[in-house]
Amino acid sequence: MADSYYRTISGKQYDNELLEIAEKATKRSKAPIGKNIAKTLFDAIKDGGDYTDVEKRTVKYIRDNFKFSPEADEYLRSEIRKWAAKISVPAAKKKTTTKGTTKKESTVKRNSSRSAKSSFEGFTPYHENYEVVDSSQDEVAPTPEYNELVALNKFQITPKQNRIGRIILLSLILIFFIVLIVFGIRSCNRSSKSTENTNQNTNVSSEENNRSLDRVPLSEGKASDQFESQARAIRYINDLQIRFIKQSMQTEDLAADKIVTLAEALKSYPGIHVRVKGHTCFIGEMDENKILSDERAKFIYDELVKHGVNTSQIDYRGFGETAEIESNSTEAGRIKNRRVDFTVLSVTE
Repeated sequence: MADSYYRTISGKQYDNELLEIAEKATKRSKAPIGKNIAKTLFDAIKDGGDYTDVEKRTVKYIRDNFKFSPEADEYLRSEIRKWAAKISVPAAKKKTTTKGTTKKESTVKRNSSRSAKSSFEGFTPYHENYEVVDSSQDEVAPTPEYNELVALNKFQITPKQNRIGRIILLSLILIFFIVLIVFGIRSCNRSSKSTENTNQNTNVSSEENNRSLDRVPLSEGKASDQFESQARAIRYINDLQIRFIKQSMQTEDLAADKIVTLAEALKSYPGIHVRVKGHTCFIGEMDENKILSDERAKFIYDELVKHGVNTSQIDYRGFGETAEIESNSTEAGRIKNRRVDFTVLSVTE
């Protein structure tokens, strides 16, 4: 059963059922994967009652390597997030039947569900009522998805906040207003010149914090490699990253040289098909980060076209804050996450 349930790609295990759904959909039609197939994928993901690491890896692989319609992509992303957050809330205690046997029963339920589902033809969404059974009556530790949900919502006021939490929040707001009043009184006592300088500094700081989608023109770059072999060009493309300044379209200093070198690699080997992928750190709203990442990817895409790259070789897509490569808890990690990187999708003669 393990051989049919998993598929190994480049040394990593993936969910075979999810891969088959995406492959069959794209085999029947060259059109992007639609919302019905996205619903089928989501039903297949949630039929086991949890969101495993293998399923997460498979979903990321499918989104990277198969083209979705905007509606389907948004549906799959939002439904997985809501469902993962819902199942991640730790229950105080869960009912059990026989201790020590439940995990095996849960696995059998999941595998039998997948086996029955695979016998269906086509992609009609599959629904199943399932019962969650746990082998322990002890408190369940929070999952990583639950901790992430807490981190994302730590500044929001929800109906479930307890009385102590509300008191603490109100206290913090009161302290904030007191600080503002004190700061205002001190500002009034300063000279007009000092006040003017302070206002100018405040305006500059405000502009830096505002998100900007205005493109910053690049200088003329120089190619750093001529790529004597296709394998060398592919390695360069997959390892390449172009970094961006926080909440803006401004690139790092070496971006122009990297773009020219990448364009030379693609023009030298026209059989290489590449996806340009935009990313952000987690600062800002999720929807705004998705827009910013799209614009960053489109910016690099347009620059490559300006340097003579055939549009049939490249496409672009933004992933927002969902594909971090370093922790967002440090500034160094956030700098690395504000990037555009590249993936070789296919190589043809």
